[in-house]
Amino acid sequence: MPCKDVTELIEVVIDADDRLKSYTFNKRTCGQAVGAASLLLEQLGGRSIAALSALDADTYLAEFPQQSDVEEFLSLKHLFAIQSVLAVLTGHEPGGPDDVCAAADISYDGNDLVINARISVDLVTEKIKSCGHCKSCGRNKKSEIVFS
Repeated sequence: MPCKDVTELIEVVIDADDRLKSYTFNKRTCGQAVGAASLLLEQLGGRSIAALSALDADTYLAEFPQQSDVEEFLSLKHLFAIQSVLAVLTGHEPGGPDDVCAAADISYDGNDLVINARISVDLVTEKIKSCGHCKSCGRNKKSEIVFS
């Protein structure tokens, strides 16, 4: 019988210039990582917190077209997870246990800021569905994550 312990964990590293240095985002089941941990690092690495926070799904997909619906879904899942962490970091979201991003640890080593969190995949998936890009809801409307 498969393990029922499935958790989505993310670690985001921001450099001294407030730019994305690295991130890892993966599903863990029975303690083992599953999936591409840094799927978007090549595309998003080096971008500022402000630029990443403002990036909507349509703009991202226009800049980096995906080959399949699965790739599109996974890319948006990673994008929205990173944005959720940044929303907590910048105070736009609370980061509590019932939020999209539940912050576990924020540390600074003198050079880099490291944020570790748990991501509610169901809530991230709802953002993808509401943007019309997963094609499961039949809608095709523009997506934005609004930081109020």
